[in-house]
Amino acid sequence: MTHETSRRSLGSSDLANARVLGVASSLVLLSLAILSALAINELAHHDVTRGLSLLLVALLLRGALGVLLDEWDDLTATRLRGRWRRSLVDHLVVPRQEGERSRGDLSLAVEQASFAPSLERLRASAAGALVGVVVIFVAAGWLPLLITVGLLALAAPLYQRAGRRSEAMAQEYQQRRAQLEVRQLEVLQHAPELRALGAVTYGADEIAAISEREHSIALRAIRVALESSLVTEFLSGVSIGLVAMVVGFGLLGGRISLVRALVAVLVTSELFVQIRRFGVEFHRRDDAERALARLDDRSSLTRAGLTSDVVVAEALVTSANATAVSLRVAPGDRVLITGPSGVGKTTLLHTLLGWRAARAGAVDRTGRSIGYVGVESSLFSGSLRDNLTLGNVAQDADVLRHLESLGLRGERFDSLDADLLSDGRGMSSGERVRLVLARALLAEPTLLVLDDLAGVLDPDARDHVRAVLDGRAELAIIEATVDTPLLTGPSRHIELRP
Repeated sequence: MTHETSRRSLGSSDLANARVLGVASSLVLLSLAILSALAINELAHHDVTRGLSLLLVALLLRGALGVLLDEWDDLTATRLRGRWRRSLVDHLVVPRQEGERSRGDLSLAVEQASFAPSLERLRASAAGALVGVVVIFVAAGWLPLLITVGLLALAAPLYQRAGRRSEAMAQEYQQRRAQLEVRQLEVLQHAPELRALGAVTYGADEIAAISEREHSIALRAIRVALESSLVTEFLSGVSIGLVAMVVGFGLLGGRISLVRALVAVLVTSELFVQIRRFGVEFHRRDDAERALARLDDRSSLTRAGLTSDVVVAEALVTSANATAVSLRVAPGDRVLITGPSGVGKTTLLHTLLGWRAARAGAVDRTGRSIGYVGVESSLFSGSLRDNLTLGNVAQDADVLRHLESLGLRGERFDSLDADLLSDGRGMSSGERVRLVLARALLAEPTLLVLDDLAGVLDPDARDHVRAVLDGRAELAIIEATVDTPLLTGPSRHIELRP
């Protein structure tokens, strides 16, 4: 994983602790390998009591170290999961764009990123285990050293190749997964129309095809993981076998003692155990690196709260229109954005709010509450009160007064305990939009953004909305519309052209 990403997302203390623990554990394990060699040598020379005692101490210390490392990994992962889960609200405030994966992947990212400290520990442990190369040379000479170093050098490009293939397949899998999620939602949303047309199998067959391709990619990824595992096992086995053969001939020729031969073999084994543990985790390393980058990506929020004005845009160019927009919105300002359908009005609004990345230019925004109301704005299944207050404390009389002022009256709006269907099904578009507007106004925003609402409101509803907004002289409003504004007398007019 990149050190820059690690420093931002984990913190210097997490990395420092992981590295120290990794290096220290590898040195301890190499020392225990040498102790095991001494124990076996004692047994070979018929000192059973001393040999068994040393061997038992080595095994107990190895077991205790394994338990401590596992406990450290678990505690660190649990602490990081809690910290990142508390910060997820920073990501959830940014709406999911079309074709992007659902925000459920943030939970997966937290889980994957929580393994980052243990993976950093494994990396440091593998680096520390390279001290074993010196031990092998001192114990058995240059030939075992060349064998070990040569096979380690051979393993590196194989790991890199497997890692690149794994990353490519992971990206392809994520794309297929996102496509499957979006298509499933689309088919479910339009199921009544498809059923009426007798075309239900159309959507089902397409989802089945996408799902089959997704499964195929997953199987290919599993094969890559198995191949990399076989490579590490093969190289480890070959190295230990060759070193054992060389020291075995040295024993037969009287050129090396038994204890040195045992040290060379056991240290070689321990060295490759550490390298192998680090090597076979390249899948999780890639996953953790991507997860850390995702959890650290708050670019859309980085400039919030840096201006005393409500919004300041400087030569802003969006992904949908090449027109450079410069804009300064102060409290009480009314800004009107017009242009034909498809010219990029909604994209400009989303970019001003930080929901989309700008192609050029910069935006500063207030750090205070911002209300956004569009035709696609959502309501939730639950009570009318919950939809309007979003869990904040508000007097029922105040909530009902807001509804009344927007022309929302009658049996459906008299009781705040009345349940709404998901996304306000059963209501007209105009009623749903005015409910979202009431919710935004109850939050006392500094800025209110209205995205092309005129077309879904009848003249009476428009009059109610105008009256309510005219009564909020301190509220800054940005409205985008094709031709008919809800507001009167805008202080600034921006026209977008194709």
